[in-house]
Amino acid sequence: MWVTVHALSGLALGTLAPLEMVLIVLCSLALHLLLDLVPHWDYTRHHLRTLWAVTDVVLSIAAVVTLALTLDLPLRAAVAAIVSALPDLDVFDAVMPGPARRRWFPSHWQRFPHGEARAAVGIPLQAVIALGCVGGVIFTSL
Repeated sequence: MWVTVHALSGLALGTLAPLEMVLIVLCSLALHLLLDLVPHWDYTRHHLRTLWAVTDVVLSIAAVVTLALTLDLPLRAAVAAIVSALPDLDVFDAVMPGPARRRWFPSHWQRFPHGEARAAVGIPLQAVIALGCVGGVIFTSL
């Protein structure tokens, strides 16, 4: 799942779930793991993977900052967005030249049933999830 989807789903979790900070952190990590089960397309093997990665990270930061500031979201929403996206630092080396390194987050381990789909299916699915999260955040905040 793209960083943007993880960040926006975390933002939605932090906006919709009035949980204590410790629970928000734990639920955000669990959300990352659950979303990695969903069949999706990862750009880490694409020849333009560095461009994809930079675009993904910039978009996620811009979306979270814009929504959080515009809608005056609670701190737990920003924390949830960051924590939900943070495990993808684990696969940062996939977009860089050189060998893959050891993964620490369970959904990035070889034996984890990480969801995979072709781009024609995986990209629209991620867009729907991201837009649904944005819609939930906006609807709840109005």
